Amino acid sequence: MLTLLQTSASPFARKVRMVAIERGVPLALEEAKVDPADRNTALGAFNPLAKIPVLLTSTKAIYDSRVICRYIDAKGEGPGLYAGPDPWGILRLEALADGIMDAAVIARYELVIRPGDLVWQDWAAAQFARIEAALDCLEAWTEDLQTLHMGTIGLAAALEYLDFRHPKLHWRKRRPVLAEWLEGEAATERMQCTRYSAF
Repeated sequence: MLTLLQTSASPFARKVRMVAIERGVPLALEEAKVDPADRNTALGAFNPLAKIPVLLTSTKAIYDSRVICRYIDAKGEGPGLYAGPDPWGILRLEALADGIMDAAVIARYELVIRPGDLVWQDWAAAQFARIEAALDCLEAWTEDLQTLHMGTIGLAAALEYLDFRHPKLHWRKRRPVLAEWLEGEAATERMQCTRYSAF
């Protein structure tokens, strides 16, 4: 059995859980405490960066969500989530989705975790500018979002994370195409079974 060290509020961990569901790979879940200012030394024993998610196998620990997703994808049967006529397009969308997650998590730490008198508003604004630019790009995306692959899984996790942690963005107002697409994704088993929960 594979064990995922994670938090249920992490978009990167959610992406991994969604891949496991789609590829039929069982995962045991273990919540790991993470704090940007307080290193989790127990987690650091598996990942020297002390970051989640971490996948524990019978022989080694695997970290970074993209690496974990590739590992789980290879465990499934049949064509995987990286297969398709445009593999570079899949990787490009995955990278863009991960970039949205990165910026959203950084903004969350800056505005919520950092002490109020130390908050760098310009830094947070720069993260939101990255998110907005990525969403505008995706709204005009001409590539297929209806095919299930690693890029669309990552995008769904990223967009719902914005709803979860940054609802004041109201990102749907100017992106009806993305909003409609996410509504369809939200009804799938992979999304229903991996909802975010606050900590």
